[in-house]
Amino acid sequence: MRDAIGGYFNLTLLFFFIILVSALIALAISYTRTYRVKNNVISYVEKYEGNMDNKEMLGSTFSYIKSVGYKANSDSINAATRQGYKCATYEGEELGWCYKKNSVSTSEDNEKSVTVDMVFFVNLNIPFINRIFSNISFFWMNGSTSTIPVFD
Repeated sequence: MRDAIGGYFNLTLLFFFIILVSALIALAISYTRTYRVKNNVISYVEKYEGNMDNKEMLGSTFSYIKSVGYKANSDSINAATRQGYKCATYEGEELGWCYKKNSVSTSEDNEKSVTVDMVFFVNLNIPFINRIFSNISFFWMNGSTSTIPVFD
């Protein structure tokens, strides 16, 4: 009887370890995907000079996001909206990233510029875990554009 209980304990420990390692691998893959999307979208925003209403920029980011398989949780998007971020949409579909334009700053040469703060969301694709951790900022990836010149 003692050997049976010890074997059961060992199998339970092994099963828990396998689940833990699998979860860490899934988190690493999702985090890497979100990081790549963040870098790509920020480069598009800089390319189109911070114009968040540009259909070409939104279409390019939409096609890239779909090709990579990135999708943000709607709970995370709602939490970002409550914190003052505007979330980008393309043809009525949410893109999965939100932005907040900073105020225009003027340099010593009287050149005006602005930066855009952006937030992206790591999606774990596990419904119960995703709902619990969607509002935690650990699963939010922040980014910011370089200074974008503003022309009047």
